[in-house]
Order: sequence, then structure tokens, then C-alpha cells
Amino acid sequence: MANISYHGSHNGALVIEENGEILCVIEVERFLNYKNVGLTQYKVPRYIMISLEEILKWIEKEYGITEFENCYFSSTDFIGENFEGVHRAFQTVHKIKAKNYIHGWHHESHAYGVFYQSPYKEALVFSFDGGGDDGEFNIYLAKRGEDLERLAQLKNPTLGEEGPYYNLGFAYMIFGQYLKDIQMDGMAEGNLVWPGKIMGLVSYGKWKEEWLDAFIEFFKSDPDGGGDDYIPKLNKLGDAIGVKFDIKERLEGQTAYDVAATAQRAFEECFIEQALPYFEQYPDLPVCITGGCGLNIILNTRIKEEFNKEVFVGPNPNDCGIALGLMLSHLRPEQACDITYKGLPILDKSLIAQMLPEYPNVKKLMQKDDEFHPYEQYDPSILIKDLVEGKIVGVVKGQSEHGPRALGHRSILCNPSIPEMKDILNAKVKNREWYRPFAPVVRQEDVSKYFNFEGESRWMSFCPTVKEEWREKLAAITHVDGTARVQTVTREQNEFLYDLLTEFEKQTGVGVLLNTSFNVNGKPILSTYKDAFIIYDKTELDCLLLEDYYIRKEIFPKYE
Repeated sequence: MANISYHGSHNGALVIEENGEILCVIEVERFLNYKNVGLTQYKVPRYIMISLEEILKWIEKEYGITEFENCYFSSTDFIGENFEGVHRAFQTVHKIKAKNYIHGWHHESHAYGVFYQSPYKEALVFSFDGGGDDGEFNIYLAKRGEDLERLAQLKNPTLGEEGPYYNLGFAYMIFGQYLKDIQMDGMAEGNLVWPGKIMGLVSYGKWKEEWLDAFIEFFKSDPDGGGDDYIPKLNKLGDAIGVKFDIKERLEGQTAYDVAATAQRAFEECFIEQALPYFEQYPDLPVCITGGCGLNIILNTRIKEEFNKEVFVGPNPNDCGIALGLMLSHLRPEQACDITYKGLPILDKSLIAQMLPEYPNVKKLMQKDDEFHPYEQYDPSILIKDLVEGKIVGVVKGQSEHGPRALGHRSILCNPSIPEMKDILNAKVKNREWYRPFAPVVRQEDVSKYFNFEGESRWMSFCPTVKEEWREKLAAITHVDGTARVQTVTREQNEFLYDLLTEFEKQTGVGVLLNTSFNVNGKPILSTYKDAFIIYDKTELDCLLLEDYYIRKEIFPKYE
């Protein structure tokens, strides 16, 4: 019988497993087209039970499963004294029909999830973010097939054992509220998206040594979201550095950038202070990083480079990965669990035949066994030619990625050697802030040709520097500080993307493409052809590749 795992708070997800194989990870935001949504906490849909019922109906239709042996659920949903919220959590869990209901802990689930996606037999695991029901910064010793050994559940170092848990996630995030270049979405909307935007601004500033101690003191003062108790602590920081933190007069220019940069440095120093003793105690063990703070690619890169550690960060370190961690804590596979492309398939795939007639310029990808008349086909070299010429191509193939990074199945691809491409994408397709960088994808064997990096960065978890000789040629993916959030790929991992890079290099001499998620600002990565066509129609996206169908705004060139 099949098993299911369920995390219902923000970034909610369900994982379906049968006979030891994970069939699909259903991220609730992708199913409902509502970014970061949960079913029990955080932007809960008004028709919560209908939403869950529709997900369960989809599971029945797709996999023929209506009942499960075990339902593993996250106890994070049951924190607090809000009766309505706790009652809603119980309702949703028990709406899933199962013989047994088994709860798991927040950071423990994060840790199992990252470790069993890694290739290691043994590792140190650091799980930290802005919340949790079993601490907020935990350190584990993980051994394959065994229960995790929790080495530490960190209390705030300046407030003692009687004080609160050590929460670096909230302290970092809150600066997003005071920086003018970050779009304001309100606390409930913004706290999950501000950290990534802060990282984009960091590179425009310089961390100030004379500010650093005051920032570290702020991080250690336990600022949290319980009411507005963080405001006096932030005011104290402002007095110490001569900067006013005021929501009505948000910081801009160099002061804002330096605040972002110094907050980043303080975040790193606080982590390293706690992690270093364990690096020294277990010098030969690789390191796994998870929890929402695992998305901080600047810290990940520093650990790898400065401490010469082997660092693994999975594709889903934030709370969207908790459901997977719940499942893996029970499966405990002997080999690394590759979940990269186990997300949702396209939800309206049966409607493609209705949609295509609305678009005059459509061709079908040539396959070896195709017997279509040539005018119904396109030569794949046209896609390469379009990319070379600067066209922007939206790609939808197979099941989606699990996690916040698009990795070639729900991607927008374009030529990174066109200098203005970053601004075109930000302003005319993605509708994002001007300072946010875009990521490159490269064949793994070529990564050290273009970047100061060795090894794998399959899920965009690191930001090495672009080699000096390539920065001008790769202007669209080179951030202002010379770094890039690189994705590596092998042919075994993604044949389509690997072969595309190979052909693109033959045509241009550059084996790199710009890869960003197929969505627009404020929306999750898409899950329907309908949304792909909406983006195509309303933005300056030039082409669509939907499985084997290629759609262009310009007429196809004639075949010779």
C-alpha cells in the first residue's frame, strides 16, 4: 500500500510514495497557483477543505490511490494556542485517509530530507531557519540507516540556557522591511521572499567593520516576530551605527546596500561561531545544510571555500522540503534519493490541443520515428538559432522541479552573452527588481572553464566568481560582484538541457545559458499550459517549447 506525507504550513507539500518509489511531490503553491501558500497556516485559502479535496482527487485520478497505509505529518501545524488553527490542522490531516497517522518534527524532517538526498554514508547536518517546533538551529550527526543523533539544539548564546532558541532566520529577514529597493508586500507576504532580495542587494554594498559588532549583537538579541518586540532592538542597532530604521522612510542608496552587506556578514559570523567547533570535532565529515537559511548561497559558498568543506545543499532546503523529509525519515534509502524532477506534471496537459490552434506559428519537434509531413515539424537547430539571436524561450517539459529553483523543466532560457539581457528579463518578462541577478547553467565538466569552482552545483546552491576572462562575455549572468549562482548539469540528469548546451557551444563558443524560473514576480513556478500562454501573450517572451511543440511569435524560417 502507498504512503503519504503532509506538511500544511507555509510552503505546504504532499509526497506520494509506493513500493519504495516516490511518485510525486505536490507543492501546494504550484497546485493552487498561490506563492508560498499553506493549508493550515500562512495565506490559507478560503476554501481550504475544497483545496485539499481537489488535491486528493487529483492523486486518485493520476495514481489510482484513495487510501494510504501511513500518513506522516508535520507537527509544526499544531503549534500555538489558536484553537481554530489547531482544529483546522487536525481536520486537514484526517481528511487524508490512512490506517496510521505519524507525526514528525520540523528540523528533524529537514535533516532527514537533506541527508537522504545526499550521497553520504555519514555527515554533519545543520538545520536552521526562522521557526520550528523542535528548535530553530539544530546540529545533527547523520549515519545512513540509523536514527539521527542531535548534537545540539542551540539556545541564544547571549541569553543562556533559559533563553529562547537561536533564530538567525528572522533576524536576517527583517532588514527587508527597511530597504527601499525591496518591494513591500507586508510582513505576512514578505518574510519568505525578502531574504533572497536582500542577497541580491548585498553585492552592491560593503560590510562595515565598525558596524559589525552592533549587527552581531542584534542577531543575538532574539529579535522575533512575536508582536513588535524586535523594534526596540532594531532601534538600538540604529543608534549604534547612526542609521534610522523607519518603515515610513526606508533606506536607499549606498546606506541601504551597506546595511544589507553587513547584515549578511553578521549572519555568516553568527553561523560560523556555532558551527566551527563541530567542523573541528568532525574534520573528515562532509556538511549538509538545510532549513530556509540553506538558501543563503553566500554562506554556503563561504563554508565550502574558506573551510575547505565538502558541502551538500539539496534542491528543497526551505519548508517545501519538510514533507519529503518526513517520508525519507521512514524510507531511509540505501542510495541518494534523486527528487529533482519529481514535482507536479502539467495539470492541464489534456487541453494542449485546444490551445495550439489559437497560435499560428506552431511546429512539432522532429523525433526519430515521426512520420509527420515536414511542414508540421521544426528542425531543432532553429531553437539554437533563436537562442543565439537573443530570443527568450519558455520551456515546459515533464514533471516539474521540487524546490524553489527551476532547473530546465520549468525554465526560461536565453543567451547570457547579450549584455542587456538581464535588464530585458527583469523589466519585460519577469517584472522583478532591477538588482536581482540571473543564474547560468553549464555542463558539469565545463564548470571550471567559466567559473572558479570545482565539482557539482546541481541545484544552484553556490555562487562562485565568474573567471575574469569570461565576465564580459557572460555579462547577463555575472552579478555586480563578479559572482554567479551556477547550475551544473550532466547528460544523465537532464538530456535535453545538456544537449542544448552542447549545440549552443558549437554555434557560439560559449557553453553557458541563462536559466531562470518560468513564472512572473509574485507567482509560483507555473503548473499549467494556460499560465505558460498567459506569460507568452502578456510579456516579451519570444518562444515556447511545450514538450515537443515549439511556438514562436515570428514566422518560422522556411526549410531548405
